[in-house]
This record gives sequence, structure tokens and C-alpha cells, in this order.
Amino acid sequence: MPQQMPLRSLLAEISALTLQVQQLSRMAGEASALIDNSQMPAPIDPVSLQQAQQDADDDADDLDQTAHQVQWVELEEAIMRIFDQTFGPRLDTLERQMSMGLIAEIGPAAFVQKVLWGEEISDIALTIALERMLPALEQLVEAHPRAFLRQANSVLGRFKSN
Repeated sequence: MPQQMPLRSLLAEISALTLQVQQLSRMAGEASALIDNSQMPAPIDPVSLQQAQQDADDDADDLDQTAHQVQWVELEEAIMRIFDQTFGPRLDTLERQMSMGLIAEIGPAAFVQKVLWGEEISDIALTIALERMLPALEQLVEAHPRAFLRQANSVLGRFKSN
């Protein structure tokens, strides 16, 4: 069973990760400016080190992809249960039809993020339409925090590898 994480802790962790990404981005920009101004030699990447890192990354990506697919299915099933509990078993409701297409397009984790934290007009309209589901979706985030931090961790990983 996934470890429960309080929503406030999850939001604090997301904020901390966002600040780290901003700091890494600023540092990368400063380093790039130094290299462009010839104030610092460009780093040299040994080919053998790159190949070993690539092989390790490929193995990790395969394991990560399998875990991601399992998590995707679990989240999708949880969202279906939430729909059933909130709107009943009918499949022809406007809320369900509009949501199922979006889940298929962007995935269950991104769907939940859009509903809970989206800032675009379409996200806000979706949030209003699914207002009765919000408490259950917040509980879903608490139950599966890693699924919703995956994108932030991926961005941080790209900065760390550069």
C-alpha cells in the first residue's frame, strides 16, 4: 500500500522542488554565460564515462518505465472509482466524458494536477465541473505522492545531468 503523505507536506515538497529547479536554472545560465565569455573552459566529457552513464540510464529507464505504467493503471482505476462514488456508475455524464478524453490524452497524474492546480481557463472550468471530486482527488495525491512529483523529479534530474 502506498505511503500516505499529508497534503501540506506534499505542497511544501513541490514548492521546495520548484525553488531548486529555479536555482539550478539560474546556475546553469550563469555557467553558460561564463563559458560563452571564455572566462571558464568548457567541461570535457570523456566518451567512456558518457557510454557507461548512458548504459546505466537505459537500465534505470526500463525499470522506471515499468513502474510508471503500473502507477498509471493504478491512478486511472482510482480516478474511475472516484467518478463512480461521486457521480454514480453512469458513463454518459458530461463530466465523465470530458474527463475520460483528457485522461487518455495527458494521463491520470497530469489530469489530477490540472483539476487541482491548473491555472488556465479550461483548467478552472474543469475544476468547477468536477468540484464534488476535489476532496477525493486530494486524498489520491496524498496516497500517491511520488506519481505527482515524477515530473518535478524528472526536471531536476535533467538539470543535474547537465
